[in-house]
Amino acid sequence: MVSTIPSSSNKDENGISAWEKTLQDMNNVDETFANARDLGYTRLNYSRTTAIGQLASKYDSVDIYKIQVQSNGKLSVSLRGGDDSNEKVLDLSKYEEKLDELKKLTDPEGWAAEQEKKKEEEANQDLLALTAPGFRLEVYTVGRGGKEVLVGDSGAEKGSDEREALESMLKGEYKAKKDTTYYFKISRDDTVGKNDELSYALQIQQGDSYRHDYVMKETISEDTKNKTESKVPLTQTSASGTLSSVNALEIQATRYQATAQMLQVGYLNMANIYNNYNKY
Repeated sequence: MVSTIPSSSNKDENGISAWEKTLQDMNNVDETFANARDLGYTRLNYSRTTAIGQLASKYDSVDIYKIQVQSNGKLSVSLRGGDDSNEKVLDLSKYEEKLDELKKLTDPEGWAAEQEKKKEEEANQDLLALTAPGFRLEVYTVGRGGKEVLVGDSGAEKGSDEREALESMLKGEYKAKKDTTYYFKISRDDTVGKNDELSYALQIQQGDSYRHDYVMKETISEDTKNKTESKVPLTQTSASGTLSSVNALEIQATRYQATAQMLQVGYLNMANIYNNYNKY
């Protein structure tokens, strides 16, 4: 849990305590809901939690995190991609605002048409197009029987419940329920290559203020370092308590192999008996 992070906190001038922790990334096969990296908990106006990670160029197609909500209240979620070095050196937003105001006065009809077109474009574009291009963010909870339930999805169709829920989270207006654990699945969308290296920062907060600032930094997996892809143990289960499809296939293949060996031994025994019987 986040609250048990060892180390001393550093308070800023506003009395906010800063905490840091490292999280070990996992390879593709191990990246399951059962193995989701724990970001601890969040509650209203108490903490802000940020996970800084990367989808490495190989053997790393998805990252999954989880956090428990301990208060009823609005949940705010943001995902930002890239790094600060790519930001504009000169902020032109003030000049753009002035030009916008001038056009509104001189050409109100043209300004209104532009605003309507802008709203339509924003409604149809990917929810992460501006803050995290190339990423897809899915949010899940666990329902009855331990089954994963999709709550929000940046790649969902316009008008769907999943799109509206994620849009509400990105605006900080999503009504989260106390004692609910949310799972955040970060992956690449179809606008980038499957091996493109992408850095990101996932931030989660309840309320408008916080007293503790938690930063979780991901370290790459051993498989990424060694350029290999290991297999999970056959005992590994999913969040629902069932074996993953990968494990199920491995177990099935093992059983088939064992059955084939048994049949082979049985055939040889029968052949020996038949040969011995024909000698008499």
